[in-house]
Amino acid sequence: MLSRSSITIIFLLTISMKFASAWFIFMVISIQWSHIAGATFFVSSYGAFPNDNIDDTSAVQLAINKAIANGSNNVVVFQSGTYNFTSAISIYSAINLTVMGQGMQQTLLVGNSPAAMFKPLHCQGLTITSLAIDFDLLPFTAGYVVSVSTSYLDVQVVSPHRADIGRQVHAILRYNSVMMRPAFGPNTYEIYQ
Repeated sequence: MLSRSSITIIFLLTISMKFASAWFIFMVISIQWSHIAGATFFVSSYGAFPNDNIDDTSAVQLAINKAIANGSNNVVVFQSGTYNFTSAISIYSAINLTVMGQGMQQTLLVGNSPAAMFKPLHCQGLTITSLAIDFDLLPFTAGYVVSVSTSYLDVQVVSPHRADIGRQVHAILRYNSVMMRPAFGPNTYEIYQ
């Protein structure tokens, strides 16, 4: 038969074990939630402000670098308006990073020299959403093939695009008007000079 002090000790151990189990479950859930939730990085907190016609490249790069350094599942947020860039934004080794605007009609990123707005490398789960990207001047020319021979290709350039005389052509891409993007695969034409 157990003494009264033995029963008290068993009771206290049972309560301690239940508390320890609950604490362990709470910690596991908290750790998992911290990996799910991530943090939010507003580009305005790093000096990128819309509609000011000032280069936002460095500030946005800093916000993205801070988000990547913070770990996975972070979000970099642009407010509504137009942001200006003089070079591409590098995104290296991001894990489940989301770069997000306020909608395609509300957030516009305008580059005046890069051929790409973002340069991702070694990323997993990178999402760029709810924003529009444009270039001033466009880094490419668009037009229609009007004549072809064995020695030349005559292309009619359409506005607002322009062609520079004497500039080397690196590639010709067929445009997919249904998908509203360059066609890929057998519908792509490349020129090597």
